[in-house]
Amino acid sequence: MIVDCHTHIFEAGRGGPFELPCTADDLVRRMDEAGVDVSIVLPLPGNARNGFVQEQCARFPGRLVGLYNPEFDAPRETVRKMEAFFAAYSPPGLKIHPRQQGVRVTDAVVMDVLNWAEQRGLPVLFDVFPFGLSLDDAALHPIAYHAIARQIPNLRMILAHAGGYRLLEAFMVAKSNPNVFLDLSFTPLYFKGSSLVGDCGFLCRRLPAGRVLYGSDFPSVRLGESLEFAREFSADLDPSVKTQFFGDSAAALFRIAAAR
Repeated sequence: MIVDCHTHIFEAGRGGPFELPCTADDLVRRMDEAGVDVSIVLPLPGNARNGFVQEQCARFPGRLVGLYNPEFDAPRETVRKMEAFFAAYSPPGLKIHPRQQGVRVTDAVVMDVLNWAEQRGLPVLFDVFPFGLSLDDAALHPIAYHAIARQIPNLRMILAHAGGYRLLEAFMVAKSNPNVFLDLSFTPLYFKGSSLVGDCGFLCRRLPAGRVLYGSDFPSVRLGESLEFAREFSADLDPSVKTQFFGDSAAALFRIAAAR
């Protein structure tokens, strides 16, 4: 089974740097072309609201699985809104984008959300791709998640994009904390042609099987191109590690049933 653990759909119908068509129908079409069985769809402020993601994923049961993005604009209401949403839907995890949402993992409201998720056995996926004006903000780098992983040891945390250019720092955080997973979306293609791509294969070989997940970040990258390149840099992996990387680990984390 192939599970893409990091995709987006846009309410506008197009998005990403290539302005690709990215409705739920477009995503499933690209999945069929590439041979992807299931995609995890991540809400994103300004692009796809939580309710929209759940409604669209419900149109493709067994193929699209939507997560929940906590709302931090009114911190006193964050947990209440989350609880109300989960009373209506059952997302199998949360997605937080600190850089875009203007929060840090150490913020009190974020800690409230993480403790809430830990109590319910829900994994939390964080965007961890240092970039732009906040590039020098250490609270957005992989190392910031080390203390949280130790403070909430039963919370399963997924560092999306494996930390971007700080990939080896993300590796050390995951190596030090068995509750930390790395999502290899976007980064391999973004840094294609650099030495960092070799480090992507290194992650998969050096961390225990199941701790690194395949993802594309559609529509920021073309789904088929992402999967083909992932197969290239993972070609020498042990078959059992490869099976975990391309789907079994994400299926376990997000409670995904066997492929159709």
